Amino acid sequence: IGIPGASGGTFDYGDTCDSPNGSFGSMQVHVHGGTGYTGTVFAFNRFNDGAVADLGIGNNPNGQPDWSIASNANAFTVRNLKVFVLPTPPPQVDPYIADKNIQDADGFQLVYALDIPTNPNYRAAKPDYSVDNSQSVSSFSRIAYYLELDNYWIWVSMDKFTNDARQIGVPCLSLQCGNGFSPTLIQQVVANVNVASSIDMLNFSGRAGNVEFWPYNYSPGNAIGIPGASGGTFDYGDTCDSPNGSFGSMQVHVHGGTGYTGTVFAFNRFNDGAVADLGIGNNPNGQPDWSIASNANAFTVRNLKVFVLPTPPPQVDPYIADKNIQDADGFQLVYALDIPTNPNYRAAKPDYSVDNSQSVSSFSRIAYYLELDNYWIWVSMDKFTNDARQIGVPCLSLQCGNGFSPTLIQQVVANVNVASSIDMLNFSGRAGNVEFWPYNYSPGNAIGIPGAS
Repeated sequence: IGIPGASGGTFDYGDTCDSPNGSFGSMQVHVHGGTGYTGTVFAFNRFNDGAVADLGIGNNPNGQPDWSIASNANAFTVRNLKVFVLPTPPPQVDPYIADKNIQDADGFQLVYALDIPTNPNYRAAKPDYSVDNSQSVSSFSRIAYYLELDNYWIWVSMDKFTNDARQIGVPCLSLQCGNGFSPTLIQQVVANVNVASSIDMLNFSGRAGNVEFWPYNYSPGNAIGIPGASGGTFDYGDTCDSPNGSFGSMQVHVHGGTGYTGTVFAFNRFNDGAVADLGIGNNPNGQPDWSIASNANAFTVRNLKVFVLPTPPPQVDPYIADKNIQDADGFQLVYALDIPTNPNYRAAKPDYSVDNSQSVSSFSRIAYYLELDNYWIWVSMDKFTNDARQIGVPCLSLQCGNGFSPTLIQQVVANVNVASSIDMLNFSGRAGNVEFWPYNYSPGNAIGIPGAS
């Protein structure tokens, strides 16, 4: 790619990947252009064939500048690699509900969006969500629901009742709605319930509440002793008849304290293709929790949205907090690896001690931290991919790539910041380039990196 100044005769900060030949492998970050230090920031090479790997911080003073063919990994006792991203914060308020001016919604992240059909049938498959971000949700502290029925809407948030985002959507009979092993069945008290609505009496905060989420039939008995609930009507305290039937209940209620008591919202009967039950607040003309109302076809607008309030990551990862790296503030750990002396990633990805790649959503920057005995280096840069699977070790296994091909990234990167225990490796705002691939390579300056040999 013609990195300015890179050499065509030595292995340095501008080489040529011989894809798809060989399996030597390169995971290198460099800086070039401008004034000051130029060359390799860190390098980890030869990780697919079980030979002794190459490792280095800065330029190699006694061999190939990018540490190729150094075969020196066994010279270090500590060989720690960590990979981070700087998450892109979600919108402060989801655009869909921004016009509702729901103060409590600030910072919540959309997980599911569903246009509820009049006759849902989720016996064999999960709902046809228009948005499903459940696989990218990591830790969260609160859960919220927004239901809109024609001209009426309600928002309700509460402290989390599960850690699993797969279990906060419609609790249908299909295992796709559960944890992968069994359908969702959650009947419990929840705390700190906040409600906002277009209906005046449904606006309050800090209440006790309870959720009744299951795909089965149910009866009026007050199974968990919710204060004030009836044992003879379907209301805010019922009994799940698990594992019998398929009627289904997705209900949130409030109880205790003063003011409004009962159903906040209800969505029932969603597994058998019959007309569903939908309601906001208590049903004034039937069972209070809208059971057997069969009224979904009375509404033109039937929008359900599910949110979580993400738990912010530590401002600085605890592992590197003592290094006082100002640039590391807010970064989230994706991978952690104790590099073996003789890595062999031809058939499988590295044995990461931390792998959060499946829970990473959008991010703006990528960073690497390498520690070799008493020396360490941190380097961050504007992102060079949107795929967290491609920012770890670019091994030959497809588990290190996008699922279809191994990672091959050779490109210029911007706004490179470096901090290190080595004095000359501390600078910011530089141009740089990455050379990530699992293949053999040669010294030619393929992308014209300035100054490379």
